[in-house]
Amino acid sequence: MLPSYLIRFNSALENFQKKFPRPNWSDNFKSNIINDYSFYSAKVEDEKLMYGDTIRFLNGELVKKEKMKSLLDVLNHKDVLLSLIDRFEEFELNEDTIKGIHKDLMSSELSWEVDFKKHLVGNYRNLPTIGYREPFFPNKEYAPHYNLDVIMSSYIGMFNTRFNSIDNSDSKTHLITTLAYFHNKFLNEIHPFADGNGRVCRIIMGTILMKNNCPPVFVKITSEEDRFEYVNKIVDCENKNSDEPLIEFLSNGMSEYLEERNQI
Repeated sequence: MLPSYLIRFNSALENFQKKFPRPNWSDNFKSNIINDYSFYSAKVEDEKLMYGDTIRFLNGELVKKEKMKSLLDVLNHKDVLLSLIDRFEEFELNEDTIKGIHKDLMSSELSWEVDFKKHLVGNYRNLPTIGYREPFFPNKEYAPHYNLDVIMSSYIGMFNTRFNSIDNSDSKTHLITTLAYFHNKFLNEIHPFADGNGRVCRIIMGTILMKNNCPPVFVKITSEEDRFEYVNKIVDCENKNSDEPLIEFLSNGMSEYLEERNQI
């Protein structure tokens, strides 16, 4: 039997599909959903972003100049995600695809939060990387850089096996369960790139959602408290050696977004 949060997600998704069947999506409707997804994804890593300014900028309106770097990052995120979603039926997860997403996202020096490394744009990192989480949580050391080619090659097959076996009637193969597994392995264990891992991860997640007749939706990250809860769930997964905390977090957060859409 499915846990309550997955039942909630299934119900919210089914209602959304009935009210907004994908063949009937207008360009404006699709753009609004992708704008939201791009904002919430970027807000995870950029506390300066504000929802109103970001959405206005993505819609071509004028905003304050001092926020331009952050806003351009979100616009780039949107453009890369939109390019994949427009041809989601052709999407195949492989190393070339992943590196291509990173190249599209990170070609500009402005996209980097660490020192720009041109030779690592679209390539796996060649240096050790630590996720800085202090003072609230211990720092995280990711997979060794000298093994990344082997690690990524091995995991691609496992990711695809799970993506190809998605069945929302079973908690073990549920869409959200599968996305949480991918998120935790790719982002929180392997972390294959020198920068931009979170954005690459969430763009792939958005595309997988579309391939499974679900709009690209994410938890509504709008405040520092939301960002802290997201990181807290990731650390909780690590401490419990289980994806369940993130599955529940994603399920409830994505359900809330779909339910609000269904009320429009």
